Amino acid sequence: MRFHLDTMREFGNYALTEHQFAQLIGRARLYQYLPPAQKKAITPLNFNDGQCNAIARDYYTDKSFCRDQNGDINLWKLYGLFTGANKSSYIDTFLDRSVNAFSFTEGLLQALEHNSEASWFLS
Repeated sequence: MRFHLDTMREFGNYALTEHQFAQLIGRARLYQYLPPAQKKAITPLNFNDGQCNAIARDYYTDKSFCRDQNGDINLWKLYGLFTGANKSSYIDTFLDRSVNAFSFTEGLLQALEHNSEASWFLS
């Protein structure tokens, strides 16, 4: 539990540029169509196109979790966008997507620190 909280605190210390965010959204939409072998080598993302659209929309419009004046968004706010988009999930996928939002954001943190499986989403 402590690890989880410490990691969430770290989310506020890392940010994506607007370019990286746009790259992330584009790659997120491509992810579901990757060949299975390539998909296995990448951090899983369990969000569908509609939810990715909600994340992109809220990047500009969400009062609590939108980008800053420079277009950057810290990982805490990005995590907030993912959990907000997850609200539209059916009950049978809600918990899995909640866990995935955390692990995916953690993977992005690792990608920003050094190369990781989530780097594909930012490259």
